Amino acid sequence: MIETTAKSSDIRLIDAVIDIWETGGADAVSARQLSANADVPASSIYHHFGSLEQLSVLAQERAQRDARLWGQDRLVQMDGLSTDPRAFPGFFAGLVDDWVHDQRGVAFAWREGQLLRTKSPAGAQVRAGWRTLWRDFWEQACDRFGLSHGVDMVDHLFENEAFLHMLKWRRAVDRAGLDELAQGIGAWLMGEAMPASPWRDFARNLAMAQAPEPPDHDPTTARIAEAAAALVEEAGPSGVTHRAVAERAELTLGVVSHKLRTKSELLQAGYEGIYVEAASRVRARASAAAADAAAALDGIADFLTVSRGGRGVDALHLAVARDAALRPFGLQLRYLRGATSRSLLSLLRPDHPKPGHLEAAILSGFLAAVTRLHADSDADHARTKIRADIVRMIAIR
Repeated sequence: MIETTAKSSDIRLIDAVIDIWETGGADAVSARQLSANADVPASSIYHHFGSLEQLSVLAQERAQRDARLWGQDRLVQMDGLSTDPRAFPGFFAGLVDDWVHDQRGVAFAWREGQLLRTKSPAGAQVRAGWRTLWRDFWEQACDRFGLSHGVDMVDHLFENEAFLHMLKWRRAVDRAGLDELAQGIGAWLMGEAMPASPWRDFARNLAMAQAPEPPDHDPTTARIAEAAAALVEEAGPSGVTHRAVAERAELTLGVVSHKLRTKSELLQAGYEGIYVEAASRVRARASAAAADAAAALDGIADFLTVSRGGRGVDALHLAVARDAALRPFGLQLRYLRGATSRSLLSLLRPDHPKPGHLEAAILSGFLAAVTRLHADSDADHARTKIRADIVRMIAIR
């Protein structure tokens, strides 16, 4: 009975970690909070698991097991389906939608696993586990549809679209736009013309019209926001404290506390800074695209290699997915994609018609994924792999 009780409390603690990842993220995981949520003494955490880090690793393993079983069930449901690539878009869109709505807790666990510090061996092992899990799944799924030649592309696009679809905006529009994106991926894989995308065009036009202006901060508040954004990039949201921001901005603690009184206000300013900086970098990259295709490829590979260690944009995505107050960012993050990718496509395929927004969004999603999927490689290896990934994807089209 004592052993059974101990196992029950262990399961409750692991469940509590996964629940907190969904509602508050890794920064909200503490012994006190876990004790309250799981209704077990805090001492049980250290007695049974040794540390919070080890408990988190075991929670990641449980989430990966659940994801693997869920994927296997989806493959079983295709038993008897004839090999037909035209069935792929419906499968892809339905899978993404089911994943983020029916498996939302595990979906957040995946993303929190990706944000574990790159230099941590445990973090690298967790990320490798997720990569292997989804790669194995898509190798089997693409084989079912006769699309094995596109498994790299599909694996990468699922990684990114499953992330973006966590951002809630308008359910009907988001689902219709996801269907259009899946149809576009299918057309890319089969070398066909891109389909129309009226839902995504509608959302993109609205996103452009409603894009938030850069915050009109006074110089001191702007310094605070810049410092908060830098701390999110380096240490995640938990690194954003009034004292840390004051030290980073070279201001007194009193000044920072007067300007932005709560941690929520500090984080809001930091996320705004991350968004504005990311948008500025993309615009600069698009306007500076080289006229030579090889040089453009090298430039994009260099840019993505440098960007792959950043945590800020991914942390912003997760914050928007959790917090209704940040939901307006979701419209822009989901639909204002592709400026750089559109220029790159034109350079790499000069004999093709001018790419539209759907094609650009597909390449943009692919490029966003490679920055996370190559996070644990050294810079030279990552740059080589990223460039090769892009070349292979373009060759399919």
